[in-house]
Amino acid sequence: MIPTEEILDSLDLSRAQPGVGFLEALFTRFNARVPFENATKILRDREVEDAAAKPRLPEIFWADHLALGSGGTCFARIAAFDALLTALGFRTRRLLGKVGTDFDHAGLAVETPAGEVIADVGFPLPGLIPPGAERVDTPLAELAVEKTERGIRVEWRDGVPEGPRALELFAPTVTEDEYAAHWRRTFAPGSRFLTLFSMRRDLDNRTVSYADAEIRVDDRHSRLRIPVAPDAAPKLLAEVFGIEEELLARALAAFGEEPPPTREATLTAYLEVAATPGEAYARIATPPGYRRLVEGVAEVISEEPTVTAGGFRVVLGAPGRPSDSRDQASDELTPDPAALRMRQERRTSSGVPARSSWAAQSRGGRTYLLRELLLPGSAAADPLGFLRNDSMRGRLAGALALDLLAWARMLS
Repeated sequence: MIPTEEILDSLDLSRAQPGVGFLEALFTRFNARVPFENATKILRDREVEDAAAKPRLPEIFWADHLALGSGGTCFARIAAFDALLTALGFRTRRLLGKVGTDFDHAGLAVETPAGEVIADVGFPLPGLIPPGAERVDTPLAELAVEKTERGIRVEWRDGVPEGPRALELFAPTVTEDEYAAHWRRTFAPGSRFLTLFSMRRDLDNRTVSYADAEIRVDDRHSRLRIPVAPDAAPKLLAEVFGIEEELLARALAAFGEEPPPTREATLTAYLEVAATPGEAYARIATPPGYRRLVEGVAEVISEEPTVTAGGFRVVLGAPGRPSDSRDQASDELTPDPAALRMRQERRTSSGVPARSSWAAQSRGGRTYLLRELLLPGSAAADPLGFLRNDSMRGRLAGALALDLLAWARMLS
C-alpha cells in the first residue's frame, strides 16, 4: 500500500473522481513536483547486491519522495504513477516502448470515457496523448502522433532540438513479470542511467534539468545553460530540484562527475528553416550578407577587414541618427566555415563587450538557425539568482529570437 493522502498533499491536490481533468492535474503535478532523477538509481545499484531487489518499487519510491524529495527514472516513475492512479480509482495498463532500443522505455495507458489516454511520465512527455490524437500542442512543443504496426510513435515537431526527438510505445499490455524483467535490465553495467547523472522537472512552460555538469532551462524556443562546479553541485541541485542534499552528495561522489568544460553560461535560441545549413550560413558570413542582416535595425557606418581570415569589423549606428552622434556599436565578426558558425563581439559606449554567435546546424534531417549569447559571469556565479529571475531569461531569449527571424527572412 502507498500513503495516497500524503502523496496528494505533496502534490498539493485534493482527491477527486477519476476523470480526464483529475488525470491532467495529477500528470502535471507529478512531473513538476516529483523529479526525474537517477541519483537514487545510482545509489540503489551500488548499495543493493541482489539484482531482483534493485528496482525501487512504488512503496519505496513514494516513501523516499515524501522523506527526501527524490523521484526516479522511467520504469520507477511509471510504476509509482500507476500505483497512485490505481489507488485513486483509475484503470490503467502498463506499456513498453522504445527511445533508443526496443524495451528501454515504459509508458502508461489510462482508461477514460473517451478512450485510452497515454500518460507517459517516464520520458516524460510534455502532455497527455488523447485517444486518436494526431497532433498534441503543449507549452513545450507540438507533438506528432502516428499509429504504427506496434503501437504509436510520438515525434517532437518543434521545441529545443537537443536530445531524443521521438519515442515509440507498443500497444500490448505488459505483464508484471515482463515489466520487472525489463526494469531489472536497466541496472545492467553500462546502461544509460548508470553512466550519466541526470535530473529534470517540468514547470509550466519550461523544463529545468541537469546533465553534463550544467543546469539547463528549456522553453519552446531556447535553452539556457549554466555550468555547475562539482563542489557546489549538491547544495545547488538540492535547492533547484527539492531533493535532500546528503542523498545528492552521496550519488555525485559515487558517480564521480567531471567538472564542466566551461565556466560561461550561455543562452541559445533556435529556429527551424527550410534552407540547408550551408545555404543559411553563407547568407550572413560576409560583409554584404551581414549588412543586409542588420539593415532596417542599424546603419553600417564603416567596415574593415580584421587580421582573422575572412573576419571583418563594422561600426553600426541607429538609422536616421545625427551625423555627429556618438551612439554607435562596433561588431567584430569571425566566420568559422567548418563549423558553420560566425562569432560576434559587440562593443558599445558602455565598454563591456557582448560575445555571441550565429550558427546553422542540422538536427534529425532538419535545419536550425542558432543564436547564442554568452551571459555575464553573474549567471554562473549566482545560478539560483539567475534562475529565479526567469523574466530576464525570457527577455534575452526574445531578443535572440528576433535576430533569428531577421536571418530567416533572408532565406525566404
